[in-house]
Amino acid sequence: MNHDISDISSKLKNSIPPEQFDQVVEAILSGKYSWACVLMLRFAGYNPLHYIPYRTYNRLLKENSLMNRSNNQQNPTLNVAKPSADKRSDTNVSPTNLSKIKEFPYLEVVGK
Repeated sequence: MNHDISDISSKLKNSIPPEQFDQVVEAILSGKYSWACVLMLRFAGYNPLHYIPYRTYNRLLKENSLMNRSNNQQNPTLNVAKPSADKRSDTNVSPTNLSKIKEFPYLEVVGK
């Protein structure tokens, strides 16, 4: 079940922009799996409310909007320091997040 990272990267290139992929990976790495699911549904063009309860969705939105606000207040230069899409390399996956993903002993392709 091991697949080449470049093969996965090429498939991601057609499906999700790097900034959105970074958000999903950051949510997963910080243990916010429910939020990562909401982000993936949103970025794929689905309405998360069709898949999760309204109260759960609102709670996740509140928690993560508060987290984003507090992070922006603590680090106001963070938004300025982010590289733009044209400065990134042609690959869809940022090197920092890709190195974190490579720490797993295997990669599993789902939905083939």
